[in-house]
Amino acid sequence: MKYIAMALMVLVSATVVWAQDQQPDPPTMSVSARGSIQLAPDTAIVNVGVETAGESFEQVVSENRQRMQRVMAALKDLGISEERIQTISFDVTPRYAPPPRRRPNEPIQHEPPKILGYTARNSLKVEVRDLDTVGAVVGQALKTGANRFNGIQWTVRDRHPVYLQALAQAAKKAKAKARTLAQALNVRLVQLQTVQEGGTHVPTPRRSFAKASMLMSEAADSSVPMSPGELKIEAQVTLLYEISPSQGMTDLP
Repeated sequence: MKYIAMALMVLVSATVVWAQDQQPDPPTMSVSARGSIQLAPDTAIVNVGVETAGESFEQVVSENRQRMQRVMAALKDLGISEERIQTISFDVTPRYAPPPRRRPNEPIQHEPPKILGYTARNSLKVEVRDLDTVGAVVGQALKTGANRFNGIQWTVRDRHPVYLQALAQAAKKAKAKARTLAQALNVRLVQLQTVQEGGTHVPTPRRSFAKASMLMSEAADSSVPMSPGELKIEAQVTLLYEISPSQGMTDLP
């Protein structure tokens, strides 16, 4: 009987522990908010390129190199340092003759395609910190040899301090939203369980010109109007609160 009683006690204890482990999780409430800070950009990223084509591989590459050298020299004359001029791509591709037409029932001739010539493309990314010279940078690049203009991207060099301001703003909004919801739903905010930071979102307005490259090539001076506008740096915060039924609301720190 003694052993039976001990076995029953162990069984009851295990049952209690199992029942405690199966208790439902407390109800929660999740809120999210976004903060945003607007500021003027301090940097422009200009993308220009040189494209050359011809029958000879060596001639195409040589012409492309010479034109790009003139472009880079013009950029340096405008005060753009070498470390702010970056080659982002360079490629040479062959141009093939179209395949000959084949008559019905004519066997397929497995011959290598004929190369008619080559096209070389060289693209630059130019970081311009003096925004008053952006028009001159684009104009001089097009005037001295560039024949491809892929637009302008406005940005800021150090966005981290501004992002922290947006993050604090988002946290404050999320906290206010949680308190408002708790009061409206007649629940109590017991404790803050988790805080999740969302990704930063920085819309970067671009100015792209479909036909403007021809106009800017003719102008080729700093009189070309450039308006950087404003950037908006955003951050998101998500708060998860444990809640319970209540007649009032707890002011959490």
